[in-house]
Amino acid sequence: MFTTAQAKGTRTTARTPGTLLRDISRTIQDVLDSGVRRAPSGSIRQRLLRVLALGWATAWLIGITAVAACTAWVGALLLDLSSPVPAAVGAVITVALSLNQSMRTGVSLVGATAVALLVAFGLYQVWGLHVWTVGVLVIVSLVIGRIMRLGPEGSLQIPATALFVYVMGEALTDDLIISRIVATLLGVAIGLVFSFVAHPERPEERMTERLSELGNRLGALLVAMGEVSDTALSRRQATEWLTEARKLAVETRKLGEEIEELGLGRRFSMGSERAVGRAIQDQFALLQQTSDHVNTIARGLFDATSGGSIRLPEGVGQMLSSTGAAIAVHADSLDRAIAEGDPPTGVLEALEVVGAERRRSVDELKSMDDTGALLLGGALVNQVDQMAKRLAGTSGR
Repeated sequence: MFTTAQAKGTRTTARTPGTLLRDISRTIQDVLDSGVRRAPSGSIRQRLLRVLALGWATAWLIGITAVAACTAWVGALLLDLSSPVPAAVGAVITVALSLNQSMRTGVSLVGATAVALLVAFGLYQVWGLHVWTVGVLVIVSLVIGRIMRLGPEGSLQIPATALFVYVMGEALTDDLIISRIVATLLGVAIGLVFSFVAHPERPEERMTERLSELGNRLGALLVAMGEVSDTALSRRQATEWLTEARKLAVETRKLGEEIEELGLGRRFSMGSERAVGRAIQDQFALLQQTSDHVNTIARGLFDATSGGSIRLPEGVGQMLSSTGAAIAVHADSLDRAIAEGDPPTGVLEALEVVGAERRRSVDELKSMDDTGALLLGGALVNQVDQMAKRLAGTSGR
C-alpha cells in the first residue's frame, strides 16, 4: 500500500546554525501556503493569502535587514565613530541571500570603499570640487565596484560613499577616512552575522525545494505501483494510486501558478538570477510532463481493474519501480542542477536500469496471450519511454 512516507519522499534539506529562526520563517510560510490551499477558490481571502504567501520571503528579508541596519548604527555609536551611516549602509548591502555571498560581498565592499575614499580624497586635494571631478569620481567608483563584483546594488554604494567625502570639504582628515572605513567594516560584519543566523530561503530556493519534493513523491508513487507486480492488483489499490496521482497533479498545477506569479527568470532579475529562474521554469515543465505520465499510468491501472483484480508481469513492475527511482534521483539533485547548470546527477545511470527493465518487460509481454494485458503493458511501456527520454534530455553527463 502507498504510504505517507513514500508520498513525501526521502529528501532532506541541509541545516545551518540559523536553523531556529529559519524554521520560524518556514512555519509561517507553510501556514500561509496551507491557508491559500484551504481558502475558497477565487475568493478575496485566497487572493490576500496568496499575496502574503508569495511576499513572505521578501517581507522577512526586509525585517531582518532593518534590524541589521539598526544594530550596526548602535554599534557605531558605541564605538564612538564619527558617523554611523556607513555602518548601517554596509549592513544593508551585506545582508545577502547566503553566507558565502555575504562574505564575498562584504570583503569586496570594504576594499572598494577604502579605495574609493582614497581616490575621492586625492581628487579633492589635487583638483578641488568641480563638476568634472564629480563625474570622474563617479566613473572611477563604479568601475571599482564592478571590478570587485559587487553587483548593481553594491556598486552604487561606492560612488555614494565617495561623494560624501566632498560634503566634508576642508574638514576631511585622515582620521575621518579611517573612521568611515571602520564603520563600513563594522556594518559588513553585522550584516554577515544576520545573514548567517536569520536569512530564510529565497523564492528560487523555495520553488526548487517544492519541485524536488513533488518529484520525489511522483517517483515514490511509481515505485509503489511497481512493487505489487508479484501480487494481484485490486480495484481499491488502483483507486488509491489514481487519487494520489490526481492530488499531485493539482499540487503541480498550483506550483506552476506560483512560479508564474513570481515571474522567475523575467521580472526584476538579471545575470545568474535570471538563469536560475529560467532553469526553474524548465524543471517545472519537466515535472508537469512527469505528472501527466504518472496520471496516465494510474488511470490505465484503474481502468484495467474494472473487471476485477489483475496481475502485472514482474518485468513491467520492475520497469515502473526503476523509473520511479530515476525520477527520485533527478529530484534529489535538482538544487545542484539548477544552481550549477548541468552537473553530474546519476540520472543516466538510473535510466540504464530502466532500459534493461523495459527490454525485460517487452520480452515478457511478447510471450503473453492475454490481449488486455498486452494493451495495458504496451501503454505502460510507452509512458515510461516518454518519461525516460525527457529525463535523459535534462540529466548531467
